[in-house]
Amino acid sequence: MSRKEWLILLTVMVILFTIDPVYAGPGGTVAKAFFKTWWGKLILIVLTIVLLPLIIYIRLIEFRKARKIKKVLAQLSVQHKSFHWLQLHKEFSNIIRRVYNAWSEEDLSEVKNYVNHWYWQNQQAVFLDQWKKENLKNVSNLKEISKIKPLYLELTEDPNLEGSRIAIAINVIAQDYLVDRDTQKVVQGKSGYDDLEYVWFLEYTEGKWLLDDIQEGGLSLEIAKTPDVIPESIGVTL
Repeated sequence: MSRKEWLILLTVMVILFTIDPVYAGPGGTVAKAFFKTWWGKLILIVLTIVLLPLIIYIRLIEFRKARKIKKVLAQLSVQHKSFHWLQLHKEFSNIIRRVYNAWSEEDLSEVKNYVNHWYWQNQQAVFLDQWKKENLKNVSNLKEISKIKPLYLELTEDPNLEGSRIAIAINVIAQDYLVDRDTQKVVQGKSGYDDLEYVWFLEYTEGKWLLDDIQEGGLSLEIAKTPDVIPESIGVTL
């Protein structure tokens, strides 16, 4: 493509990713309602075709990183059974479903045993309580978890690996939009289920994994390229 064509493409992408911000999901992250419209979906298809080489590159990086992390976890699980990836996958799935349920009920106290204090306090006060004051309700329902993939692993030298962290890329089929409590009219976003991508950060605290933060799925490449932290004293082969 010529410089002019690249400039036009870049301009279109900037416009699309800056208009109509909508608060979404359990992370309070920003979704773009534009891409749920007919024109939005058409333009998204065109962008996907044009940017296919970049998309393939991103998926390849993520695949290699996930494979590396699973290899490390397999070695760890010999002494630390709770770090086996199959066990982690089951545990993370449970946390995701519980957090979505609590978010839908607008009461994160239901998941105090699955999230750390910072996440619970921040999300409850900054988003859910504020929306109640504005007479808004976030309709947030999880239908399916379609992918959980490790992107980053940070281990500590603690004998029980306390304080270790992991970042996982997740794909969920869910709906997230804001409605007026009185009229039930959609005021931001669009009703209906959609395929959403996020990156969840979890920390190993007192023998269990707690949700620490949620970021947009667009950060997955940056996180996957971040070097893992694996102390030599742990004795795993990279």
